Amino acid sequence: MPFPTHLILRAAACLSALFLVAGCSSSDSRAQAALTAYQAAAAANDLAGARKALLQLVQAKDDVADYWVELGKLQASTGDVNDAYYAFTRAYELDRGNAGILRAITELALRSGDITRAQSHAQELEIVSPGDPWVKLTTGWSAYSQAHFDESLAAADSMLASAPFDSAATALKARSLISLKRDDEAEDLLVKQIQAQPSDAGSLMLLAKIYVQRNDWAKAEAIAKRLFQLVPGDRESAMLLIEAAFRTGDATVGRQTSLRLLRPDAPSELITPVLDLWQDLWPSAQRVQDARSLASAARGLEQRLIFAAFLSRVGSPQDAARLAQGSAGLPVNAANAEANAVLADALSRMGNIAAAKSRFDAVIGFDPGNATALRGRSELELRIGKAAAAIVDAQKLVTVLPNSPADRLLLARAYSAAGNAAWANRTLWAAFKDIPADEKIFAALQATRKGNEQATRELQDEFDRQRSAKLNRGLL
Repeated sequence: MPFPTHLILRAAACLSALFLVAGCSSSDSRAQAALTAYQAAAAANDLAGARKALLQLVQAKDDVADYWVELGKLQASTGDVNDAYYAFTRAYELDRGNAGILRAITELALRSGDITRAQSHAQELEIVSPGDPWVKLTTGWSAYSQAHFDESLAAADSMLASAPFDSAATALKARSLISLKRDDEAEDLLVKQIQAQPSDAGSLMLLAKIYVQRNDWAKAEAIAKRLFQLVPGDRESAMLLIEAAFRTGDATVGRQTSLRLLRPDAPSELITPVLDLWQDLWPSAQRVQDARSLASAARGLEQRLIFAAFLSRVGSPQDAARLAQGSAGLPVNAANAEANAVLADALSRMGNIAAAKSRFDAVIGFDPGNATALRGRSELELRIGKAAAAIVDAQKLVTVLPNSPADRLLLARAYSAAGNAAWANRTLWAAFKDIPADEKIFAALQATRKGNEQATRELQDEFDRQRSAKLNRGLL
């Protein structure tokens, strides 16, 4: 459900017209202020500001369906499917006869992979708008979710017979073809689709994922560039472009795209994955310089500490210590625990073992689940030859962050350092199953099977299956 930024002004004009017919009250005044802020954000192409203003607008006037619709469109355009679903659901509660709203809810349920919910909405849609194509599409996706790929392919072909370039039907057909191991046909379908419909973001993303699965990063980057231009606020498109650019050696594009995301007010959940790509794919001194500048500009302590921890990991612990120490007072409390953990890790990497250990102990004593401190102390214990202690901390860490590949690998390294190859192997296998399609875990397991061609081939086959499943995750 793309919502190009240039259309936001049209939406603002419509909302203004709605407001003019409302009466005067304190809620109306707040709504008018929010609407003015929304229009200003729209003019500045500020999606974050527009979202904030729309949230204020629906808080001030929560009984206007059109306000919820505009919020839902904006949230959907930035990939916030769950929030968009909630907004459209609120709009539907206020306007039960609106087929367009119900169609959007059905689409969002499909995009989230919730077939049961989508079918329920599709039944309502059939009543409100008999013969609506989204009813047939939901039936097709239901067949797809049950691995009835021939049926889902037939449903898609039926829709495309009357609407040859329908985006949703094309997505269903492409995924059905991929699941039937007809990847070349899926690629050809998607290439023709985006030639005919250049703004079809869904088809572009699916085609990019096909190229990623093939490790054809040059083609993936070309598609990701088009996606990012089409929907600049979409995080998935931006992250894909950053990864593809760095993997192809196009550091300029990777850096420029990263910096567009890493604004001073960027949320922590966005900063971390970008820096992970920098750490893995961009071995340049420029990343250190950029991280220093971004940390200085960051508006919050949490964000600044993420940059500090990154600087420690990539060989600049002095910078990390400088950034953290002002907030790392003692004794440890809720406000300074993370700063102390980051400072302790920096001290450890600088060789100040006693001071680092003391800080780690203090943080974990206050907060036994602090992931930064558990990770840092486990790594420190490995460096000083205390593998048994490193295992204990890494086990706790994996309990806190079970979906972190790096922390699973740390636990495996601790077992290996303790001479327990069997448990190291078990840890890697558990990680391989729990966190599918992760390249680092796969590589670590692959290294344990050198010389065993059959075991290596079986591992490769399973990894390929995991990547295929990842490609087909979700629906639209």
